Amino acid sequence: MPGWESDKQLHSNYISSKPDSPGYTEDRAAEVTRFRARLLELSTTVSTHPFWDSVEAGDRVEARMALKHAHEPAEA
Repeated sequence: MPGWESDKQLHSNYISSKPDSPGYTEDRAAEVTRFRARLLELSTTVSTHPFWDSVEAGDRVEARMALKHAHEPAEA
């Protein structure tokens, strides 16, 4: 993507800017594609796992939210 430079900020001499992006290399683009495919595969595996049939329909959202936070330390 091309870089950019903004106008001078009001009451300041600061001018925000970003240089041109070098973009992805072919290796990096392939890696991103592989990661996205793996994420889709894992997300599908978790969301369609038979375990969710054992959770009451009204409790599934709460159970999935608890799963998202399972790696966090328990509050005292």
